[in-house]
This record gives sequence, structure tokens and C-alpha cells, in this order.
Amino acid sequence: MKEELCYVGIAMHPQARKRLEEQYEVTDDESRIGQARAAICYGVPMEWTLPGKAEKLSAIGCHSCGEVQGKWVQERGIRLTLADSLWRTVAEHTLGLMMAPARKIPPADRAIREGKWKEHVTLKERFSGFDFQGKTLGILGMGQIGRELADLVRGFRMQVLYYDIVRAPEETERRLNVSFRTFDELMKDSDYLCILVPLADETRGLMGREVFSMIKKGCILINTARAGILDEEAFLEALSDGTLAGAGLDVFWDEGCLQKKELTERDNVVMTPHLGGSTYECDLALVEGVIAGAQ
Repeated sequence: MKEELCYVGIAMHPQARKRLEEQYEVTDDESRIGQARAAICYGVPMEWTLPGKAEKLSAIGCHSCGEVQGKWVQERGIRLTLADSLWRTVAEHTLGLMMAPARKIPPADRAIREGKWKEHVTLKERFSGFDFQGKTLGILGMGQIGRELADLVRGFRMQVLYYDIVRAPEETERRLNVSFRTFDELMKDSDYLCILVPLADETRGLMGREVFSMIKKGCILINTARAGILDEEAFLEALSDGTLAGAGLDVFWDEGCLQKKELTERDNVVMTPHLGGSTYECDLALVEGVIAGAQ
């Protein structure tokens, strides 16, 4: 099948990409989409639905597909593979970003790598962290990722609260052992606060100075959604004045660039380069889907 072309528009785990390359010629050049038999992308672009744009496609693997694009896929008889495991994958990364600043794992690791082990007692004092058990986790946005996260933390003996504009069904609350709170209550009660709402007009800059003024002092904030939900200056102030005890970030206001020293020089901030959905298993599900769909 090597004569067939597959367009890949996302960063991919090397082993998953190798599996794809066993079956396809692989290109990252979207201008060749008209020649491609298969495609792997984050979301199906609207322009692909235009006449003559992507007429050879018989299989698409993606993380999301809009209503219009979904109808186009169905009408064309294109096999669509969605990585259903994505939500759990992002939730697992979110949990990792909760743990890392809470237990100060990255700076402790750096201290050992820099040969400071002889300062063992001092290091233990400097990098003593915080428990999960007995603490309150606040989830802002009880969507698919929020529900997966709530399920993951059930063994940590945490109280799990959430806020969303649409309250979850009672059965979901019982199954996950989560409690609904107002937005203000969530801010005031959370020892750990995970941002999992989508970026939209109503959520852009949602976490501003007024919100940080009411947030529980010593809270650890994790953002694996979109950076624009946080007002950058208000967030940096909250880190500087001790309102936040730490943060875990997978998204940034200017991705791909050197971040401000207010972030990079802080031991209590853990940063990853938008890795939430990046695992071998998640990528392989898309790869196997487009291989099966084009046969």
C-alpha cells in the first residue's frame, strides 16, 4: 500500500508514526491533501469539504469532528476514527501535573542531577510537598475530561467538587462521588483546581484578578485546557504573592516561544509543551483506524 499517501497534521509518537509508515507514504504537507487516501489530524478542517479539495480521502483519524464536517464524511462514505481514549489520556496528564508541583518532583530531580545529594536534609526541607488525601479537588468543567479525572482520583481520598454551566446528571454525580458547587464556592474551597473548560467568548480571561482574589490561598492550579482562560498577568501575580502555591501548565499564551522568567525561574511551576493527548496508545488508535479504513 506504500503507493498510497497519508497526510498527518499532528505531532505523533515516533512508534505510532513508524507503524503508519509501514503502510503509507506519509506527508506533513497539507497542500498535498488532494492526493491523500488517508489523513490524521486534530480536527477535520472545513476547507476539506469544498469541491475538489480532498476527494481521494477514504479514511480520517482525528480527535474531533464538527457537525458539518461529520455530515460530509458520512455522505462521502469516509471511514472516521475518533480516539475515544483521548479524554482519559488528557485526564491522566492532568493528574500528573497535579502531582508534580504538589510533591515538587521536577526541582527535586534537578537537585539530584546537579549533585546536591549531600544536602539531603536541606533538600528534604526545601522540597517537602503536600498530600492529596483529605484535600479538596475542584474541577472547572465537568465534560468528558473532567469526568475521567474525577474517576482517576477516587483512590486518593479527596473531596471532589465541580462547577459547570450545565450540572451533571445525579447518576453521574453518585457514580463519581462528586458534588456540584457554584463557581465562587469552587474557587474558595479548592486545594487543587483543574481548568478543563473550553476556550470561548464567555471563558476567555475568566480567571482574572477578581477571581484570584477569592481563590483559596495556597491552591495549586492546573491548566490543560487553553491558556486564554487565565488572565496572564493576574495569574503571574497570584504566583508571586503566594495566592497560588504552585501550578501545572500544559498550555501557554504564546506557545513555541521562550516563556517569561516569572514562569521559568519558579520551582513551583511545572510546564509541559501541550502534551495532554500525546501518547503512543492514543496516536496508534488513529493510525490503526486509517489503515483499516483504506484497505
